[in-house]
Amino acid sequence: MCALRVSIVTNAKQDTKSYTDKIFPAGMEVLLHTEQELLKDIENVDVLIPGHITVGADLIGKGKRLKLIHCGTGYNNVDIEAATKQGAYVAVTPNVAAQSVAELVFASILTLAKKIHTFDATMKSGGWKTSDFIDVPELMGKNFGIIGYGNIGKAAARIARGFGMKIIAHDPNIRIEEPDVRAASLEEVLKEADFITLHVLLNAQTKGLINKQRLDLMKKTAILVNASRGPVVDENALIEALKARRIGGACLDVFEKEPLAKESGLRTLDNILLTPHIAYCANEALAGRYQFFAENCALIAGGKPPKMAVNADKLKSAR
Repeated sequence: MCALRVSIVTNAKQDTKSYTDKIFPAGMEVLLHTEQELLKDIENVDVLIPGHITVGADLIGKGKRLKLIHCGTGYNNVDIEAATKQGAYVAVTPNVAAQSVAELVFASILTLAKKIHTFDATMKSGGWKTSDFIDVPELMGKNFGIIGYGNIGKAAARIARGFGMKIIAHDPNIRIEEPDVRAASLEEVLKEADFITLHVLLNAQTKGLINKQRLDLMKKTAILVNASRGPVVDENALIEALKARRIGGACLDVFEKEPLAKESGLRTLDNILLTPHIAYCANEALAGRYQFFAENCALIAGGKPPKMAVNADKLKSAR
């Protein structure tokens, strides 16, 4: 087994260290780098765990020793073609954050739909309700629409069942077989759902998937949740729909550009709930994430391909 230098890109070194201590195989040098520190040391790195930074062709080209670039759920921040040309695997992390993301989806829905954040602010400012007519819905019996029925979509469906919701889902790549989940077209989900959650990868087909035309299909009371990737939703179109009250509201954990600009129009709306890309960050999910990183590093050190490598077939054919 060869020694590896593993770079984990993070601005929270002490917190990251609490998850990485003692889980990587002996003999590996695990480095906690800021993005600037990585740029200075990339030529000496064997395994890169980049977090949210962009891993473009220029950076990959400088990483002459790169054997593995290890992402979380998505890999849209990595130039796959450049990595493959360099001979580096690009791997993703399976299912460890599905429950964490699904729970945030429902925490967000409940906070916005039940106006919890509004009433909390009222109470903390010394106020009290002025009426019993607070205009909030129950979830039971409502249509819960899932766009993207992979591990996270299925985890969201399990929670929806507990609320007694009717589940409809759309995924052109997955056969939906559960008897209580109705498979539907994208347009049907948008038109019928009271709550819609997005769980798709970002690619050429899903970029801008939720645009003005599709927002116009939604019910005026519907709430849209995006905890997948920001560019799946056209933010300008969403801002206009929310301002005009064409939909009931939105909960966003991801954005077209991150971090979200301070002057973003999203920050000015009263019918939106914003969180800073933290859906995957439950303690258990992070522990599972780093454990999987360590296991794949051990495979690389032993001369074996990593699990969940999205370019494994191309690398295999090139060797």
